[in-house]
Amino acid sequence: MSPDPSSHPPAPRGRASSDTTTSGLTGGAARATPPPTGDSTGATVPPPAEQSGRPGSKVEHAKADSRQLRSTIAEELRNGEPVFSPQAALTLKFHGTYSQDDRDTRSERRAAGLGPDAFCMVRTGIPGGVLSAEQYLAMDKLADTVGNGTLRVTTRQDIQFHRIAKADLHELIRTLNDNLVTTLAACGDVVRNTTACPAPLAGGARAELAAWAQVVSTHFKPKTRGYYEIWVDGDRAVTASPATDAGPTAATPAEEPLYGGVYLPRKFKIGFSAPGDNCTDVLINDVAVVPMLDGDAIRAFTLFVGGGMGKTHGKPETYP
Repeated sequence: MSPDPSSHPPAPRGRASSDTTTSGLTGGAARATPPPTGDSTGATVPPPAEQSGRPGSKVEHAKADSRQLRSTIAEELRNGEPVFSPQAALTLKFHGTYSQDDRDTRSERRAAGLGPDAFCMVRTGIPGGVLSAEQYLAMDKLADTVGNGTLRVTTRQDIQFHRIAKADLHELIRTLNDNLVTTLAACGDVVRNTTACPAPLAGGARAELAAWAQVVSTHFKPKTRGYYEIWVDGDRAVTASPATDAGPTAATPAEEPLYGGVYLPRKFKIGFSAPGDNCTDVLINDVAVVPMLDGDAIRAFTLFVGGGMGKTHGKPETYP
């Protein structure tokens, strides 16, 4: 096959990544009332997985019950509480967000009868590690206005914001999308950020590979409109990762033609490498893509399949 990324729709400029532990955030912050059973559209939220009697893990149930990554996130952003429920926290990972708390003060606060010092980590997805100067400056400003003044670059060419208060989460993600940077699928059981050699060096078809990284990233993004309903107020005219137009307002399996109702069992990673320049350490990916060149033009791709879908901590039998 003679690849031609120009035949595909252009992909957005931004995305996110980082690896940090989550806390669950249940200690000291128990809910007095059950989570809501509906959302602003009137859709009914399924009962918790542990009450349904269905086989399978709680995580798989939670994904299936999320109504294509909506869960109760919109309601919980408005409820005034400092933490998200466990179900919403799991779904938020697909939105590039981890619920966390300060581990250094956790025991002390618990002993004092206080809830956790809660906040969020937000990861953007940046295919090929390419940002415009304007995008970076917008992110730098957000780090000061809603974060802790830091931006952290990850091994998958993403950028993370840390110590984001729940009350500031909507402003951060909405503003990122206004600048064509998305957080969708930066975390969670989906295809993660697609890596490629970002240095603007001559030769090796680097510019074409960067274009392919954009195409692959866009192709594997979840198609749910839930992300835009929550963070971009339903407006997808100018966003980092436009969703498809088809489908009813209520979530249906058809809304995710690739992932279905429960998405992937674990995260999945794809990377590109330039010939003679393995700057992305491409063989660590589940799928590694290396071009075959004819001069400076890509004639074909060689695929390497391997890597793993992640290892569960404390369970040595899981595949690393």
